[in-house]
Amino acid sequence: MSLPNVLRTKSSGRDSYHHGDLRAALTGAATELVRKNGPDHLSLRAVADQVGVSPSAVYHYFPSKESLINDLGDQLFKKMAVMQREALSQIPGNSARSARLRYRELGRTYFRWANSEANLFRLMFGGFCKADQRDSHQDQEAFVMLTECLDDLLATGVITPAMRRYGELISWAAVQGASTLIIEGILPEAAFEELLDGLELAMRGGGK
Repeated sequence: MSLPNVLRTKSSGRDSYHHGDLRAALTGAATELVRKNGPDHLSLRAVADQVGVSPSAVYHYFPSKESLINDLGDQLFKKMAVMQREALSQIPGNSARSARLRYRELGRTYFRWANSEANLFRLMFGGFCKADQRDSHQDQEAFVMLTECLDDLLATGVITPAMRRYGELISWAAVQGASTLIIEGILPEAAFEELLDGLELAMRGGGK
């Protein structure tokens, strides 16, 4: 069975696309291009050239650059969440100490992702993904884990019910802000652990 015409390459002498999963190849190529050049320079034509297919082959799966970026953003959020979930699984227990360690580790893995994949992080949070998708962050695994960590802090008496109300906002804003400032070279990398110290102190109401 031959490939549909839309999956054939330009009339430049290149053969038809032979990979088993073109959609995955396209998002993989987009990932590498963003990683190398940053999100500002991503284009459907560049992705097509990277994979070795015609632009029409890309349009078959992604009718616009926005649709490609949104699909890529979803994949990146899932990868970050897997990294965080694996890190939290290494800290078992129901004690207050365990809850505090998991809360800190969640922030650390968020920063490690940002610092190791700066250009991908910029795509995720730099206004490239659609706003309505970013607004649905409560459904994302990373946000669910933050909620779980905060609930554990409340259950073990580390934070008060009054502070729990603001937990997600304070935590996410602080970690996101510090990560951005560090990867943009405005703060030194060592500042992140200080941020976690201050954040934990603030969440505990300034207590020791």
